[in-house]
Amino acid sequence: MIFLSFLDKLFKKKIEGKTIEEWYGIAVDENDSEKKIKYFDKVLELKPSFAGAWNLRGLEFVILKKYEDAINSFDKALEIKPNYLEAKYNKEDAETELRKIKTAENLGEEEEEITEKKTPNS
Repeated sequence: MIFLSFLDKLFKKKIEGKTIEEWYGIAVDENDSEKKIKYFDKVLELKPSFAGAWNLRGLEFVILKKYEDAINSFDKALEIKPNYLEAKYNKEDAETELRKIKTAENLGEEEEEITEKKTPNS
């Protein structure tokens, strides 16, 4: 009987009174991306090797336009499951968006430099 109790605790670890399945359900049902990420963090605390949760966490960072955080999550999913095509494609999309932002920032800096050169010193 003690052994069964041990197994139950081992397979039903909880954080804040909820199992991985409960946190996953809460995360999936949540509409707020920031809350979703926090709930996926609970899932991943209980099972860090859950590639699908890392991927879904990454997608929430994409929604928030936090592309570097998204890429880190997709990388983690791919470390766990190297052939995870969805995570691979999601990472590529996030990298593309990040490149667009960096390109736009660089263009903005170049325009500022040109404007400064055209403006006579006072």
